[in-house]
Amino acid sequence: MSEQKLSELMEEYAQVALYIDGKEAEIAGIKKVASKIKEAIQARMAADDITSAKTKDGHSMVLASSSSVKVVDAEAFFDFVFQKNDDSFIQKRANADAVKAYLEETNELPPGVTLDTVTTLRFTKAKAK
Repeated sequence: MSEQKLSELMEEYAQVALYIDGKEAEIAGIKKVASKIKEAIQARMAADDITSAKTKDGHSMVLASSSSVKVVDAEAFFDFVFQKNDDSFIQKRANADAVKAYLEETNELPPGVTLDTVTTLRFTKAKAK
């Protein structure tokens, strides 16, 4: 395969990305319909007090719940954790922004931490003329 110029590769990628955008736009309406059907299924399952169901062809739907927690009052929360003397309420992880700032200032990482950086190529389509 001959080596292509950067501009040719970028143009080729732009054409593929625009094609993908067109296909995604085509299925957006279908996704809306699927979402409404899914909402109706979930409501029916909740009304019938069931958590899973199968079709005659073996397709299945399962109701699954997930929870997320957000600290809205850090002072109150950490007072609680320290009073309980129970660190199971918090996750042990380093703050990436603080670690990067420390690295910039000192040219070294804090003890016990690693920093991984992944570089990706992003494509931005040209604005319509």
